[in-house]
Amino acid sequence: MVVIPEADFTERIHANTRITIALCSIALIIAIIFGLFSCELIIKPVKKLKQAATSVSIGKWEQRVKEVPIEELAILAQAFNQMTEQLQKSFVELENKNSALQQADRFKDEFMKNISHELRTPLNSIICSIKLILDGFCDSQEEEIELLNQADKSAIHLLNLINELLDLVQIKQGKFPVNKKSVNLSDCLNEIIDSQQSIIQQKNLQLYTSNISKSISVEADPNKLKQVFLNILDNAIKFTETGSITIDAKIKPSLNTYDIDQVPIVVVTIKDTGIGVEPSEQYKLFQSFVMVDGSTTRSYNGCGLGLSISRSLMELMGGNITLESAGKNQGTKVSISVPMTLKTTE
Repeated sequence: MVVIPEADFTERIHANTRITIALCSIALIIAIIFGLFSCELIIKPVKKLKQAATSVSIGKWEQRVKEVPIEELAILAQAFNQMTEQLQKSFVELENKNSALQQADRFKDEFMKNISHELRTPLNSIICSIKLILDGFCDSQEEEIELLNQADKSAIHLLNLINELLDLVQIKQGKFPVNKKSVNLSDCLNEIIDSQQSIIQQKNLQLYTSNISKSISVEADPNKLKQVFLNILDNAIKFTETGSITIDAKIKPSLNTYDIDQVPIVVVTIKDTGIGVEPSEQYKLFQSFVMVDGSTTRSYNGCGLGLSISRSLMELMGGNITLESAGKNQGTKVSISVPMTLKTTE
């Protein structure tokens, strides 16, 4: 048995108590400091995420969260960044589509104004010519015949416009009949050229042809092919005031490399020295209800459907149409591709 004085025992207990309190206090202070530091590490990235989310909510799609030290929050930040990137892409796509829809709506309004003008002009001419004759304002039979000829031309022009609109509706609905068979390309081209020869001579334009006298057989609907050639040649004549029109036909290999039969194609090019089209505007020419310049189209007559219908017809017949122009007042070249038949027309 060890006997210790009470005073010494008490002193030792007090000393141990003070040491314990001191150690606890130090531990508490360290725990508080570590807790504050840990909170700062957690709260700071969370604040960044909150700020980034707020920025994204007001349309700042470029906002990203970077340098997150905590692994779990870093994964959350990465997911947030991926989400904002996807949202930004989706928003840009929606903006582009909205812009395209607004532009299409403007083009459609312009088209409707133009087609309204185009339909009323020949109709008014027909009504006025017939009314003058019926009311007896003509002084001679020659004057009556002149008015009747004018009404006849206006009626044909009006019929052509209506046919274009009906063709467009049928093509859009997929109900446009195409009966393909072997067609003599030379005969088809020469028939269209002969029908436009008088207009070419009236405008004092030079017409050059190359390789169209050969007997070349193509697979197409003869009536639809003639309609396409007529549309393209009519545009070339309409938009060319001075200079020349060149028509050429060449046989080329099939553009479809996956085609087992490798059927060659015939490319008919109709090139003019007319008003031309700026490269940045050329893609619009083959779109329905779209015109590069409504004022230009109106000054030359027409409703801007010829090229759109022509391309649709060629695609239905397995061909295609492309347009090239170096720019304004530098002419235009239209290339019409038609599948060739292996059997030559006699």
